[in-house]
Amino acid sequence: MKVPDTPPASFTTESSHLRRYEGPLWRIYRTTGPHALSWDELRHHGPVPGMRFDPHPPPRGDHPDVGVLYTSSDPTTAFAEVYQQRRIIDRSQGSPMLVGWRPSRVLTLLDLTSNWPVLNGAAASIQRGPKRATQAWARAVRDRYFDDIDGVWHLSSITGSPLVTLFDRAARVPSFPRRTRVHIGLDDVTADAIIAFAATQLGYGVLGPS
Repeated sequence: MKVPDTPPASFTTESSHLRRYEGPLWRIYRTTGPHALSWDELRHHGPVPGMRFDPHPPPRGDHPDVGVLYTSSDPTTAFAEVYQQRRIIDRSQGSPMLVGWRPSRVLTLLDLTSNWPVLNGAAASIQRGPKRATQAWARAVRDRYFDDIDGVWHLSSITGSPLVTLFDRAARVPSFPRRTRVHIGLDDVTADAIIAFAATQLGYGVLGPS
């Protein structure tokens, strides 16, 4: 069953479809280059082709009131997602940083691993379907649950581990802590063990200082 390009006019949502989460979040972000953002800054430019749940309305451009931030529940999955195209962890390009934190409040997430997709005319493949369709669903979810959810809970198509895609409510109703649990440059020796473990688990190569 495919994911329709156009979501239904209304959604059916039950309490079991909403996941409360206060566990770890991880991301890798670049600190140099034209698209550099801070670790807790949502991306307001979009929708970007290839990004599954960008909620920005077309056409692509800057949308100050619409944001997205892709995170994972473990660092290995963060590496898997960011470096999936070449399957090489580049420790230098863009001066990348690995950051891990716990939200400062409990997040409310729409659980796409539940029966919510099929109940609303889609399927579990919404987590892997064509980006054009999944972006349309992300826009509808973000708009209709504007005051109710911080983002969506779904699974990585690479590792099968949980991903959390945050929408702008996560910033509008502050959820980012003042201090992170982990915040290291990928070119730092303190990142060696984490990168080595991820590369082994994923079968990815590593480019850069060792």
